[in-house]
Amino acid sequence: MYQQISQNKRNTVLFIIFFIGLILGSAYFIGYLLDPASSISFAGIALIFSGIGVFYSYYNSDKMILRMTNARPVSKVQEPYLYHTIEGVALAAGIPTPKAYVIETDVPNAFATGRNPEHGVVAVTRGLMNTLNREELEGVIAHEMAHIKNYDILYSSVVIVLAGTLVYLAEFASRALFFRRGGNNNRNGGHPAFLIIGLVTVILAPLLAKLVQMAVSRTREYLADATAARMLGYPKGLASALQKIAQYSNPETAKRDGIGSEATASLFIVNPLMKPSQLSSLFSTHPPINKRIEALDKM
Repeated sequence: MYQQISQNKRNTVLFIIFFIGLILGSAYFIGYLLDPASSISFAGIALIFSGIGVFYSYYNSDKMILRMTNARPVSKVQEPYLYHTIEGVALAAGIPTPKAYVIETDVPNAFATGRNPEHGVVAVTRGLMNTLNREELEGVIAHEMAHIKNYDILYSSVVIVLAGTLVYLAEFASRALFFRRGGNNNRNGGHPAFLIIGLVTVILAPLLAKLVQMAVSRTREYLADATAARMLGYPKGLASALQKIAQYSNPETAKRDGIGSEATASLFIVNPLMKPSQLSSLFSTHPPINKRIEALDKM
């Protein structure tokens, strides 16, 4: 397990370097469109703003996510069953007990947030507590604690900011090219081949980053499932929970109750925006439910 966590951290660093490379390349090209002499400066400015965004997200993303999902903190007195379950799983995971939050919706689901194990939060819906038995609930909470323990929340926060920067740069590049064509095309000199390659790169960079992000996210879900199963020594509990959560998935109710946002959907143990028939989509941030259950059954 510790080797997997170490590998997870190394992959995170490599993926962030990959994103930064795309951002620098895109920003350099945009600077070249505006003024070849300012290419390096523009790339540096883009990197600085990305860094500021990552820093802000690192310390504030958990608060924003909890507000967006209408999650409210609960105490041991208010929710003793949930609180004791979280305490027990945290003990098995070897991390500080995360804060407990509840979302008032009948749709069963859960997510975790917090920049590190010392600031972890586990949020579950009322529907999850009402639908699952004790072993299933423990499996879900263990899955979420695995994300905290594996520093997946930190990864998600950083990637959301960097991916957003790439989207912004792609939009900026299209506008810069439009205004450049509207002026004197020879004003900045430049080679047509470079402009074509640069433009294609900038346009495709967000799509490429998204595809890689989804692939890495699916891998992290498998790792969280495996980590949770090893924590508890009972993979069938999580497998059964995943089946029930997928069965009762309801995008319309999820949107109505505040957990059906595109910005937060990838954080949940099962994407709340996907209908049961769509949960195995190739373009989902989560692996197909049946594949996750098969992997757990083999443990």
